Amino acid sequence: MTDAKSPSRSWTDEAIQSGKEDTLGRLAYAERAAELIHTTHSFEASAVIGLSGAWGSGKTSLVNMIVETLQKEHPKWAVARFTPWATSGISGLLGEFYSSLSEVLPKKRGDQVRKALAVTASVAAPAASLIPLAGGAAAEGVRMVGEALAKSPSWAAAFNKASAELKELKTPILVVVDDIDRLHVDELMTLLKVVRLLGRFDGVQYLLAYDDETLYRSMTASSAVTSHDGSAERFMEKIVQYPLFVPPLLRHQQITRLNTGLAKVARERVDGGGSSDRRLSGLLHCFLDLLTTPRAIDRYIEQLQHHIPLLPSDEVDDEDVELLTLIRVSFPALFNSLPRYRKELVSGHTGEIKLDSRPFEYEPFDIDPLIGLVPVERRKTARDLLVALFPKVRIKNQTSVNGSQRRQSVQHEEYFDRYFAMGIPNNDVSDATVAAAVTAAIAGDADLLKDLLVGSADDFRGLVLSKCINPSNQPTTDAGRLKLVEALAEISNDLPTDDSGPFSDLDQVLRWVGDTLVGLDRETPTEAVRDVLWKFNGPVLRVRAWRQVENNIERAYTSSTPRWFGQLTALLVEDAADNFLEHLKQGDDAPEGSGVGYQVHFVLRHEGDLFQESIRRLIESGQVHISVLASRLTSARTTTGITPDWQLSPDFEQETFNQLAPPSDDPWYNEPVQDVDSRDLSWANRRRFAAGRVRQPPHPVVSEEEAGDEALLGAEESPVDAKSRPIDRTGEGR
Repeated sequence: MTDAKSPSRSWTDEAIQSGKEDTLGRLAYAERAAELIHTTHSFEASAVIGLSGAWGSGKTSLVNMIVETLQKEHPKWAVARFTPWATSGISGLLGEFYSSLSEVLPKKRGDQVRKALAVTASVAAPAASLIPLAGGAAAEGVRMVGEALAKSPSWAAAFNKASAELKELKTPILVVVDDIDRLHVDELMTLLKVVRLLGRFDGVQYLLAYDDETLYRSMTASSAVTSHDGSAERFMEKIVQYPLFVPPLLRHQQITRLNTGLAKVARERVDGGGSSDRRLSGLLHCFLDLLTTPRAIDRYIEQLQHHIPLLPSDEVDDEDVELLTLIRVSFPALFNSLPRYRKELVSGHTGEIKLDSRPFEYEPFDIDPLIGLVPVERRKTARDLLVALFPKVRIKNQTSVNGSQRRQSVQHEEYFDRYFAMGIPNNDVSDATVAAAVTAAIAGDADLLKDLLVGSADDFRGLVLSKCINPSNQPTTDAGRLKLVEALAEISNDLPTDDSGPFSDLDQVLRWVGDTLVGLDRETPTEAVRDVLWKFNGPVLRVRAWRQVENNIERAYTSSTPRWFGQLTALLVEDAADNFLEHLKQGDDAPEGSGVGYQVHFVLRHEGDLFQESIRRLIESGQVHISVLASRLTSARTTTGITPDWQLSPDFEQETFNQLAPPSDDPWYNEPVQDVDSRDLSWANRRRFAAGRVRQPPHPVVSEEEAGDEALLGAEESPVDAKSRPIDRTGEGR
């Protein structure tokens, strides 16, 4: 393909056939070349015109325009098309050459010339024993003349006779030989020999089209010339008398062709920010450096026309597709290596900590080995493209185009695979699917969202959650917010409660709950919020969700907080305190893994004094032993990042214990440390583990004045008042 076709036609890499299709302004050049061929023609000699140009630069299109002009302005010219790379072997090449020449001769007047050419071919290449007199597709039964073959003249005699016969025709002939740089080394050297010696018939002109660089490389491989000493050029000077070249694309022609092509693949941008065009324009030098021929540009655009429709515009960043496709068509080895360095490209580091760095820093990822896959003269361009796609690999003080502003960019790990699969991989989920599930939950149907989040593998669930919290998916009304929280509460009840890491999936869901509740109007009825909160199974989940609300409430309300916030906080504190006290009374039979620590700290923060008094009354009354309280503050731990291996932790919450336990001289404090199975997380085993590790809380220091007041108060207090003074969450004083 060398010239743009009609916009309605697909790209097929076909050359244009006429100057009417010229879009690059090369027709005038073709007309001058045609005139050169005509004015240099002589029936006493033969001339060779060479047309050089890079692959895809438009050589064949230019040849077609030259031939069209020549035959239009000078109708006597006969043009023979010789396609050397369509044959195999040297004999076949010679046979095809003489056959091509025979085909353009007049039917009757050319018979004698055909016979002479056949004899010349048979002498030059005896293996070519059956060359049709009228060309490769001649009428059935036409063969070489046996009598002529039997005489076996010398090649010089056969050539001179054929040359004389050609002169008699008085027909100027142009032999067009295109793409000679496609030939194997031996075939190339034979072709050049044909043009220089075996086919230089007087009155026959030659137009050779080739890529200089490829041609010289093949000649060097044949040992006919030495590389980089000018011998290849001097060799061709003996063959080509009139060297021409395909005019290179001018800068404005490259830009125009790119703009036209990109307009064909463009689709509506979902970000609407207008940043897209500015981003690509900052990388124009990369496009101009890599797409230097019409074929290169059109081939690139054709790849985009195939790739971009594979995913909706709201699932990928089209510009990332355009830049990655440019890398793929220009540097295949580099493109194929990118998936192996996914984490490094996305994060910008190797994952290893720098030695002796303060503060700790990761070792930056060095992209030089990747850039080394690219030819030296194109490495800066390759680096600019990679940094534009993966901004975190930018080195210090390097100026470059900013990365994509789209969350669906290749620089984000959850979207990386799409750009190499050009689709939604099995381990991925479309943004549209997630958005539909959230929208349904907001409308009151949680089934789709449950299907995505409950029972899924951890990696997949994390990916879904990262898409769920997209601001564009969030409800805009209080009714929608409450419906969404209700759905998330049901989902939270069914999610794994593994807390081996600080950012579990459950934590992310609860954070989403908190963000949604904070968006409620300050006039929202408390009862409506309470109803959805109580969809969580138990006070622990409710407290964990409410802590997310507390973390954000000041950001959402700069003045007074809404009434529902204060009222629900009080309800949750009471609920958590009651539940914890009941948990203590159940002793070793209380349910394990209930997350009582969340409740303890939540209640202490809001109603510490009353909570402490209620626990002390339980212990002093003998309903709960001090060791049971200690067991609830004996935590378990595991190593983050590996398969959880929970073990009891010696880091006892002594400070919290001091706030809750009465300052008694219980003999339990004097028990020795026991040898227990640290992986047994039962409450009974935690009690045994705590023995000997828990210190007795210090007795409070009371001044003489405070002691006198305490005595006076005790003397004056009636029995009824004494029972009712503390808020008792054990149920005894109610």
